[in-house]
Amino acid sequence: MALEHTQVAAKSCLTDNHQPSFFERYRGFLLSFNTLVTIANGILLVAGAVASSVLDIGALANALYIASTLVGGSPIFLLAARGIMKGDLTAGVMVSVAMIAALFIGEYSAAALVAFMMMFGEMLENFTIARADDALKELAALIPAQVTLLRDGQTIVIPIDQVHVGDVLLVRNGERIPVDGVVTTGQAAVDEATITGESIPVDKKAGDAVFAGTINTAGTLEVQAQKLGRDTTLGTIVRLVEEAQQTQAPAQRLANRYAQYLVPVTFAIAIVVFLVTGELVRSVTVLVVVCPCALVLATPTALVAAIGNAARSNVIVKTGAHMEALGKIDVIAFDKTGTLTVGQPQVVHIAALDEATPDQVLTHAASAEMASEHPLGRAIVEAAAAHDLAIPQAQATQVLTGFGVLAESDGKHIAVGNRALLRSLGIELSPEHSTLVADLEARGHTVIPVAIDQHIVGLIALADVVRPEAAATIRALKAVGVQKTVMISGDNSAVVQSVARQLDVDEFHAEMLPAQKLEMIRNMQSENLSVAYVGDGVNDAPALAVAGIGIAMGATGTDLALETADVALMRDDMQSLPHLIALSRESLRTIRISVLFSMSMNLLSLGLSTLGIIGPALGAVMHELSALPVLAFSARLVSYRSRADEMNQAEPAQA
Repeated sequence: MALEHTQVAAKSCLTDNHQPSFFERYRGFLLSFNTLVTIANGILLVAGAVASSVLDIGALANALYIASTLVGGSPIFLLAARGIMKGDLTAGVMVSVAMIAALFIGEYSAAALVAFMMMFGEMLENFTIARADDALKELAALIPAQVTLLRDGQTIVIPIDQVHVGDVLLVRNGERIPVDGVVTTGQAAVDEATITGESIPVDKKAGDAVFAGTINTAGTLEVQAQKLGRDTTLGTIVRLVEEAQQTQAPAQRLANRYAQYLVPVTFAIAIVVFLVTGELVRSVTVLVVVCPCALVLATPTALVAAIGNAARSNVIVKTGAHMEALGKIDVIAFDKTGTLTVGQPQVVHIAALDEATPDQVLTHAASAEMASEHPLGRAIVEAAAAHDLAIPQAQATQVLTGFGVLAESDGKHIAVGNRALLRSLGIELSPEHSTLVADLEARGHTVIPVAIDQHIVGLIALADVVRPEAAATIRALKAVGVQKTVMISGDNSAVVQSVARQLDVDEFHAEMLPAQKLEMIRNMQSENLSVAYVGDGVNDAPALAVAGIGIAMGATGTDLALETADVALMRDDMQSLPHLIALSRESLRTIRISVLFSMSMNLLSLGLSTLGIIGPALGAVMHELSALPVLAFSARLVSYRSRADEMNQAEPAQA
C-alpha cells in the first residue's frame, strides 16, 4: 500500500464526508476464499445440528455434517498434503487425521466441528490483518488532500499530489502540515505527538524542521517542502509497519513440534500391525486411539480459556499465538508519553517568589492564559480551577505565538511566557531565579515564568506526570519473571531521565525517532531475547509491529497502534500487564501438562490396541475420555489468579 494511493480515498472522505461501510472497508477479506469456506462450513454445521436435534432426521444430519467437514476441511487437507510432500508434518496433518478418523468411527458432528474451529481461527487472523491495513490507510489520510501554495505573493489551493520539492506552503492555525520541510517564515506551536510521541507542542520558527501529519496548534507558518508522500517521516512509518508485518514469523505451536514425531510413528505402527496380524480392524483401531484430538485440543483450549480470563480484565489478546508468545517474554520495552505517563502536561510545582503566594501566582497566570489555546496555557487554567481559585477576567490580552501571553487584570500588567518574552519586555531572571529554573528543567519540567508589572513573581513548572500505577506495574513485572524493563522515548533526555528515576526501569533511551525505536527492538532480538513493546501512538506503530508482542494502550491509543499491536489494554492503566504475563506462562505450563497427559493416554491405548485387547469401539471411548481431563486443565485458566493480582491488591498504586 503506497501512501500516495490512499490520498485519493482520503480526499474523497474530506470532500463529501462519506464514511465507508463495513463491507467497503473489508471487501477483500469478506469475499476471500477462506472467509466464504468458513461461512459455508458453519452454515452446514448448524443445519446438521438442526436436522439432528430438532427434526430428528439422523441420515440428513449425518449428510450435512459430512458435507460441512468436506467443505471446511478441504483447505486443511490441501495444506496437510502439501506439508507431507515437503516433509513438514505439522498440526494440520494431525487435524486432518483427526477429522478422517472421526468420520471413520461415525463421529460426523465432531469432524465438522473440528473443521469449523480451525477455519474460524484462520478467518479471525485474516480479519486482524485486514483491520491493520485499514488503520494504515487512515494514517495516510493524516496528510491533507488540499494544500495552500504560495506563489508570486498569491495563495493557491492545489491537490497534495501537485506539490513539488521546493514549493512553499502556507499552514494556518489548526491545520496539519502536509510535507516534511523547513519553516521559512512565521512562528507557531506544533503538536508533533504523531511523530515523536512528545505530549507538549514544540515552538517552531524560521529554520526549524517540521514533519508531515503534525498539527499547527497556534500561529501561522510558511513551510518549504523537502520530502513528499512516502519519503516523509509519516510515510516512512507506514513503510516500516508494512515491512515489519511481512517479516514477523508466527509463533510455532507445541502441537506442531509433537506432530513431527507422533504422526509418522502412528502410521508406521498401524502399517506394521496390519502386516504382522493381517487384521485391518486392529490397524484402524491404532489410528483411532492415537487420533490426536486430545493433543490438538491441548493448545487451543488452554489459550482460548486464557484469552477469556484476560478479557475479564479488559485486555484483548488477538490470537492464541499471541497469548502463547506472551509467556516467553524476556524484555518489555515501553514508550513514555501516554504509556508510562498520562500524556498531558500538568502543573507539578509553583515556585512563588518575593512576597507572592503560589495561589496568587497561579491565579494571575490563569487569568492571562484564559484566552490561550496552547496546551501549557490550558494546563495552567485547569490547575487553577482544580484549586477552586477565582480567576478574574483579563483585559487587553495578547497571545504571542512562540513566546507567551500578555494581559491586564485588576490594573496589573501580567506576562506569562518564556524567557525570550521576558527579555523583550526588559525583564531578566536573577542568578537565583536562573538556578531555580535550571534545577526544575533538570527534573524534566517545562518552566513558565510569571511577571507582574515588570517583576517576576513566580515560576510554574509543568510536566507530563507518571501514571499512578506505573511504578507498581514495573515492580510486579519483575516479580513475575520479566528479566529487563526498558523505556524508549522520543522526548528529550532530561524528561526521560526523570521518569526513569521515578520508575526504576533497568534501561532508558531518549530522543528516539520511530525508525530508531524499531532498530533498538531488532537489536535486542538479535541477542536472542524475546521482546514485547508497549505503546500508544502512531510513532510506536513500527516498534509494535516488529516486536515479538506489541501491546497497545487501548483507552488512549491511536487506531494504528491498536491495529498494529497484538494485545490491547482497554482500560487506561497498566495494572493488568503483569497478570497477563503470568497468565500466559501458566497457560504454557497447562499446555505442557495436557500434552504429556494426552501422549501418555495415546501410548497406553496404542499398546492395548496393538495387542488386540481393545477394538475400535472401546478405542473410540478411550479416545473421547482422554479429552475430558485436557478440557478440565484448560477450564481452570478461566478463573486463574496470578501473584501479580495479589500484589495489586496488597500494594496501592503509587504515584
